[in-house]
Parts: sequence; C-alpha cells; structure tokens
Amino acid sequence: MDDKNVIQRSKTLMIAIMGISLVLSTSGAISGTIPLMEKHFANMSTATVELIVTIPSLSGIFVPLLAGFIEKITGKKLLALIGLGVTAICGIIPVFTGNYALILFSRIMVGVGIALLTPLSVSYITDIYDEERANELLGYRNSFINIGSTVLLFLAGYLIKISWHSAYWVFALALIPFLMTLFWIPKRFDNYSVTVGENVDQQKIKQTTNWEIIGYAILFGIMQISYMGINLKVPSYIVNNHIGDSSTGSFILSLLPIAAIVSGLLYKYIYHAWQKNTTAISATIAGVALGATLLLRNAYLIGACVMIAGFFWGIMNPHMTELFALSSPKGSMTLSTSIVIFGINVGGTFAPFIFQFLGTTFHNNSPEMGLLVSSIIWIAFGVIFLIVNFMLANKAKEKK
Repeated sequence: MDDKNVIQRSKTLMIAIMGISLVLSTSGAISGTIPLMEKHFANMSTATVELIVTIPSLSGIFVPLLAGFIEKITGKKLLALIGLGVTAICGIIPVFTGNYALILFSRIMVGVGIALLTPLSVSYITDIYDEERANELLGYRNSFINIGSTVLLFLAGYLIKISWHSAYWVFALALIPFLMTLFWIPKRFDNYSVTVGENVDQQKIKQTTNWEIIGYAILFGIMQISYMGINLKVPSYIVNNHIGDSSTGSFILSLLPIAAIVSGLLYKYIYHAWQKNTTAISATIAGVALGATLLLRNAYLIGACVMIAGFFWGIMNPHMTELFALSSPKGSMTLSTSIVIFGINVGGTFAPFIFQFLGTTFHNNSPEMGLLVSSIIWIAFGVIFLIVNFMLANKAKEKK
C-alpha cells in the first residue's frame, strides 16, 4: 500500500483532524451562567453581562481573514496548537477571577483561538483527502462541531451547580484535541496536497465577490441574531419564571446541538421533499416553535420547543449555505465564505445590544421580549422567502 493510501486510511490522523472541530462551537457553552453572572455584576446592564457570552464572535469577524497570513509564517500544525492552547488557557481564566474586564479579555482570546482553528478544520480535510473522502469528512465535521457543543453544555450545566466560575472549567477539554494534534498530525501535512500526494507551494488566487454574497452575509447575520436570542434569553426566562434554575437552562440549551446533529443526518431527505422552499418552511416552523415557549411554564415542553427550533435551524443553515455557494463568483468560495462568516459574527457579537435597543424602544427588556423578537424574525423571514419563491415560480411560468 503506497503512502497516499496509508494517509487516506489513517484513523489516528482522521480523529485528530476531527478533534479540532470539537471546539469550534464551544464559546457559548457557558450561556447558562448568565442569570448568576447578572447577580454578580448587579451594577451592570443585562446587555453588558450577555456580552461575555457573545464577545468571542468579535474575534471571529477579523481573525479568519488574517489566519491565512499567519499560517504562512507558522504552518498549519503550529497554528492549530496555538489556537487550541489559547482556547484552553484563556477559557479557564474566569474560574479564578470575578473581574469583568479580565473575563471579557479572556473571552475575546477564546474567540481568537477558535477563529484560528475554523479555516484549518476545513483545509486539513480538503488538502489531505481525496474528493469523495473529503466530502464525507466535511459532513462528519459538522457533527463533531455539534457534539463538542453538546458535551460542553452538559458539563457546564452540572458545574454551574457549584458556581458560575466552575462552569468555565469546560474549556480545559480543549487540551484533548491539543494533544491529538501534537502527536497524531505530522508537520509534513502543513503544505500537503492530495492531488499530487506531496508538499506543494501555496498558490495565490485573485478572488472577487458580488452583491448577492453581501446580501447573504446580511441575511445570515440577521438569522444569527435570532439564534443568539435562544442562547441569551432562555436561561433567564427559565430562572425568572421559576421554571428551573441555571442548570435547567443550560441543559435545555444543550438540546440545540443535539437537534442539529439529527437534522444534519436528515437534511438530504427533507431537502428532497421541500426543495427550494426548504429554508422558508424551516424558518417558519422554527419561529413558531420558539414563540410557543412563551406560552409554556414546563421545562420539558420548553425543551421540546427549543429542540424543534434547533432542528429546523439545522435544516435552513446548510440550505442557505448552498444558496450562497451557488451565488459565489467562480474560484472565490474562500472569500465568499469569509464575508458570510463576517456577517454571522457581527450579528452574534452585537445581538445583546440589538435586543437591548428593541427592549428600550418598546419599554420591555424582559427575556420574553427577546424570545418574541427572535421568533418574529424567523417567521417573517420564512413567510417572505415563501412569497418570493412563489412570485419567482409564477414569473418562470409566464415566460414559458
């Protein structure tokens, strides 16, 4: 068996590469600590406290654009080790301090670490594996992202019972993929290309964009605001209405990535049934399910509604990704992806202040208001999407 086949079949290499993806969606694992942190930082506004959860997204706005340049200096392996090390070390700083500024800085650095890893989690796969295997592993990558998020949310939910500080110990788990990368991913894969089975120089490609991609970046950003509404408002909604404690809220949030894992497995079947209306129907159902939580006072039923919303969020996401990919100029997918990620992270970072602004405008800053806004955005998006698809279909018939 030649060297190329050995690489394609190496289980330790595949596990190590997948391990990097485990930490990509873990920055919000401590969302359940919001009610307790609000008590600790009693002199601060809710939006300021919620910023602790969303601030890692700020790093995600700019760092991915610099990751390629940094990689040319460090190489992939060292960059991956830096990203994982920063995530693990800075992630546990809040365990030892209650200083807001220091906690905020540590969370920004967690965002930096994760942002450095995001492009690597894709490029390692596409550079090392042939097309068929790479497509399979990219699917596994999405599952690993959600598995990592689920595990950390579960663990954080138990650690919250000790104190909100203790919940931040979950980031120490980033040391596991750190060790796997250190021992199982050889340095020689820094510039490896599966097309020739050897190291090659990186090529510079001039990439362009268009208004459609910018439009999708805005849409993704708006949708991310709604999704962050679940992470930011559900724990406080649970505690304020005496439905459960902070650990209950954390447990309910852990259902989101579980639902996304299931939806990822079923996506191709749902898309086959709904076709171009996949996003429209999914957004509408997700919005209705999220709005239903406001009528409930039972943790199990709220968890079921959140899981339904998370499931259909996991359906609309890949469909919208497919739509923007079709709109991307030829040879510019990397730039298009960076622009869309920029939009997502802007929406995620400033979500607390958007909710605060809307709450002030309507004289209602309760968690219920935030969840209602998120629900309305998704429903409106779905209905508008359906109307547009209907109009385009009629226009196509008229041309015939």
